[in-house]
Amino acid sequence: MRALITGISGFVGRYLAQNLINNGYEVWGGTRKCPPPLITSVNIIDIDFSQQDRVQRVLEDIRPDVIFHLSGQSSVKYSWDNIEETFQSNLMDTIGLFEAIRKSTVSDLVKVISIGSSEEYGLVTKLPIIEENNTNPLNPYGLSKASVSRLAQHYSKQYGLQIIHARAFNHIGPGQMLGFVTSDFAKQIVEIEHGKADPVIYVGNLTSKRDFTDVRDIVEGYRLLFEQGVSGQVYNVCSGLCVSIRSILDQLILFSSTTIEVIIDENKMRPSDVPEYYGSNKKINQATGWTPAIPLEKSLYDIYQYWKKST
Repeated sequence: MRALITGISGFVGRYLAQNLINNGYEVWGGTRKCPPPLITSVNIIDIDFSQQDRVQRVLEDIRPDVIFHLSGQSSVKYSWDNIEETFQSNLMDTIGLFEAIRKSTVSDLVKVISIGSSEEYGLVTKLPIIEENNTNPLNPYGLSKASVSRLAQHYSKQYGLQIIHARAFNHIGPGQMLGFVTSDFAKQIVEIEHGKADPVIYVGNLTSKRDFTDVRDIVEGYRLLFEQGVSGQVYNVCSGLCVSIRSILDQLILFSSTTIEVIIDENKMRPSDVPEYYGSNKKINQATGWTPAIPLEKSLYDIYQYWKKST
């Protein structure tokens, strides 16, 4: 099998590439950045979605069996102050990709795994969240991904493209950039251990509960969706469990021998925060047999160890 991963230089892209290689795939990676040094056995190509003709030629040259469309702006926090960039990266670039596929000679052959987000659902009245829930996003990032979901349905129904839309809930793991809760906490703890910061962590709302899954499990779900999922469908990729941000922080602090004070900072409170949010993974489990295998404590320990080595 031949796979093309857009956004391969990102956090998830690197893990997905390794997962596919381990499972016998030939992997091509699209990126606008320099080839990521941590990926071996990957053919790196430059992709600019605004140049549809060139993207079309790339697709016809590579002739991938599957495209994992990971490229995009992935931060809710960043989206509030960068709405135009978020929509350009997440929606307009996806239009560029879908148009290139539609016009290409591989349009009937290639399968696309479109990566969405649990942020598409927004405010819900019943938990766990299932795929049939209406989308009512509460932030620009979620709105951009909900638009991608509708776009995927349009191209699937109107043009017959084989697209599966995966709505991933919070995924975490070693190497995730700052701006995400586990990386932010772990880095601060390590800096305190190294004497680079006072033994205090300023936090926002710790009572919120979220659905966390290790990125290594997430990419396994993406691969299985290509192999066994049904085109035109939407699948949640999530743990199905709800964990408080407080318990995440407490567990990370337990890995350290340093005494750390936690102080609430009102300036860190996020707009439109939802108290409890978790999904159902029943649909993907029934379709592929996928279920998360990595315990949350191991994910957090690996993240902590990553920052110990990097800070």
